[in-house]
Amino acid sequence: MNRKGLLNTGYLVIILLSFALFTAILAGCATQGFKLRNMAGVSRYFNADKNIVWNAIIQSAEGIPVEINDREKGVLRTHWVKGWSANKTTGLLLEGHWQERCRLLIKVSEEQSRTYVSISAQVETKAPGGSQAYRWSRIPSDGTIEQEFLGKLENILGEKLR
Repeated sequence: MNRKGLLNTGYLVIILLSFALFTAILAGCATQGFKLRNMAGVSRYFNADKNIVWNAIIQSAEGIPVEINDREKGVLRTHWVKGWSANKTTGLLLEGHWQERCRLLIKVSEEQSRTYVSISAQVETKAPGGSQAYRWSRIPSDGTIEQEFLGKLENILGEKLR
């Protein structure tokens, strides 16, 4: 038996298995639907004092339970708000609706004579049945929630700065 040929074949099998595992991992990551967000749609500079902007943010978040409200650090985080997903169902036969929850993280910082506001949302879903019904799965935000909050903030600040 040729030991040298067997040894080379063993190395070749290890390399091929490593390559197959690496491509399987990459394919798994690619199927998660990674999407980039347009950050310009969820952040903005305002020509106003940080305290005026902070008060407008508090007014914009009225009705949403707040978990962290730190004016000094410029961080506001809401509690999770639960609802039903408008996009995901299990079909006509099972009529199951996916649960969805989201929370906002708002950061405020003062830069020169302007105030910078950054809004991001964490969104999670939970299936109506099966093993996925017991855990929340993070999904990327499409930016709609952030843009709605930013629009509300702009309206409030527009009224205050007139």
